[in-house]
Order: sequence, then C-alpha cells, then structure tokens
Amino acid sequence: MEDYFAGKLTEIQETEDTAYLLENNEIFYDIGYKVMQNQENVNLLKCHKLKYNGKIKLVYFTRDDTSLADCLAKSDIDGVLNLIHRLIEAMLQIENLGFLNMACIDNRLSHIFVEPGTQNVKIIYLPVNLAGVHKNKNEFDNEIKAQLVQKIEQTQAADHPQIRQIMDALGEGTLKLHDVSVRIQSEKTEVQRNMIEKPLTNQISIQSMNGQFHFDIQENEFLIGKSREKVQGVITGNSAVSRVHCKIVRKNGNFYVVDMESSNGTYVNGKKIKPGVPEPIFEGCQLRIANAEFIVRG
Repeated sequence: MEDYFAGKLTEIQETEDTAYLLENNEIFYDIGYKVMQNQENVNLLKCHKLKYNGKIKLVYFTRDDTSLADCLAKSDIDGVLNLIHRLIEAMLQIENLGFLNMACIDNRLSHIFVEPGTQNVKIIYLPVNLAGVHKNKNEFDNEIKAQLVQKIEQTQAADHPQIRQIMDALGEGTLKLHDVSVRIQSEKTEVQRNMIEKPLTNQISIQSMNGQFHFDIQENEFLIGKSREKVQGVITGNSAVSRVHCKIVRKNGNFYVVDMESSNGTYVNGKKIKPGVPEPIFEGCQLRIANAEFIVRG
C-alpha cells in the first residue's frame, strides 16, 4: 500500500475477503462512510465496519470476485479492451461523486475486483481522514495507467496491434482517462469487425521443436499424452508426460489447450496454465507439455 498509510492502516492478510485494520480509530471518516453506504449503482465495493480488539476493521467481501490483475492475465484481446474500458468507466463514475479523496482509493490492480458474470469493476475506497494527504486526478490517473501498461506487457495479447495502440495511449501523460476510454471503444469495434471478417480456422498443427512429433488437429477435442489407448496425439519415450496430459479444444473456430491435471504441467508461452481451464492458443504460440517443447502452426 501507499507509504502514507504506514502506521495508520494495515491490510489484514489472513482472510478470504479484503480487510484493513485502523491502527488509530480517530482517522475513521464517519461522514464519508455514511455517504458511501447511501450510494446506489456505484462501482464502489460495500464497506463493512467492524470492531477487532478495540480497533476499527474495514471489510470488503471480495471472496467471490477476481482481481483485475488476474482477469487481465488470462484475457484475450477483446477481454483486455473490455476490462480496461470498464475500469476507466468505474474510475470516472467515482471521480464524479466529488466527495472522495483519491488518495484513499486502493488503486493496486490486485485490489481492484471484477464481478463474475457481469464483469463490473469494483473499487475499494477507505473511509479515513489523512491529514495533509491528497492525490490529484492527474497523479491518480498516471498511477493507474502505468500499472495497466506493466500488466498488459505480461499478457499474450500484448503484441497485438490494437493492444499496442491502447498501451501507447495509456503511456501518453496528456491523455485523460476519458480520451483513453474513447480510443478503447474504437479499438473494440475494430477487433469485433475483424473477428466477423476473419474466416473460422478449421485446423492447426502442433509441432515439436526437435522434429520428433507432429500432430494435425481437426477434431473438436484432441487428447495428447503417452497412453496409446487413451489419446490421439501420442508422445513416446518421455516419462515426464502424463498418460492423458492435455487436450486441444476447438470452439467457434478458435483453439484452446486444457491441462488434464497432469503431473508436470502444461505451459503456453512460458506460463503454466491452470488444470481444467481452457487457454487460447494460436499460430506462433509456444506450447510446453511437461518438458517437451512444441510450436503451434495455423
């Protein structure tokens, strides 16, 4: 958290939800807390005030939500654009309330949350009085934009032309959040148009780097592993590969890889994927099955 919270407020780690403990109850901003409770349809997470060993504890029920950082990490191009747009919309809505000190927003992407299903972005605001501490809009915007650029650089979508344009916009100190939002809407429209115009992919191939294995995949589901009885793509002579290691899935013309709870994992572009969770793959992706390196070809 920000240095100016040191000695005044501490995040509590041992909970599924997000919680903070006030080291000094006198900094609690009662008026701000009450105003927050009365806000309807605002992208603020509901704050619950509790007592813990005589100190005020602020709790935000986030256990069913996903952090924005995690959502960005596993999103495709359209998903990244949508999440950034929704984040900016949430920030603008909160700024328009007028009574909030931007310094009291926990603006870490790991502490901004996305509701499942609705994809609404929810912000944590800490109802505290910080004497002499204030963050202006430009400072706040620039911090958010810098975090977004850093996070998007780590995603698979980072090299896509539309995403690069958005990252350039985020890097421009003179552009306001509203201007970035307008540009994102334009890029989202372009992505959607390209998806309509682009013909569906009928097959891909998975080729091992050492040239030993080559799998042409046309099926909707194609299992890969070392068991000849259970999979279509057999990897022989490698004890690190599970009997049924992963599968390639085709859906709506797009291909995904799913780890089948393998012993040594499945990786896309160096990132280990979660078992059972489809990970998009496309031409040029590097696919590692245990310790066997493959490349995806269209």
